[in-house]
Amino acid sequence: MSKRIFSFIGLAALMVLLTGVLTAAAPMPVPTFEVVGDGLPAVMIVGETYTVTVHVTSDVPFTSVTAMANPHYPGKGVVAVQGGDRAGQGTEAILQVTFLAKSTTERMVDGLAPISLMVGVRYGGGYVSVHSFDYLVRVP
Repeated sequence: MSKRIFSFIGLAALMVLLTGVLTAAAPMPVPTFEVVGDGLPAVMIVGETYTVTVHVTSDVPFTSVTAMANPHYPGKGVVAVQGGDRAGQGTEAILQVTFLAKSTTERMVDGLAPISLMVGVRYGGGYVSVHSFDYLVRVP
């Protein structure tokens, strides 16, 4: 009987130890996001375009990386041309999003068009890291 109890205790201890080892979390990836240049200018003229370039690096290989505009006033003021940019697998990517000053911002709050450039990095297992570059642009 005591042999059976010791076997059961030993098996339970082994399960606890293995559970701790098997469920230990892998370290989280650490991506870096850097705008190459100055980003969007503070003032653009109607019809003018400007390209924002973002350099993304990661200590762990990613499955994809995407950059897209997130305007406060969609279709007005400053808009993204062609929506965004995407890159596949790797540890480094350069993405470019071109913005167009479509119309004046005079009727917007404070005469400015708030716009964000969102960059997301997707890793295996479903983990996503996102960074936002926020701008205020005046279009006279």
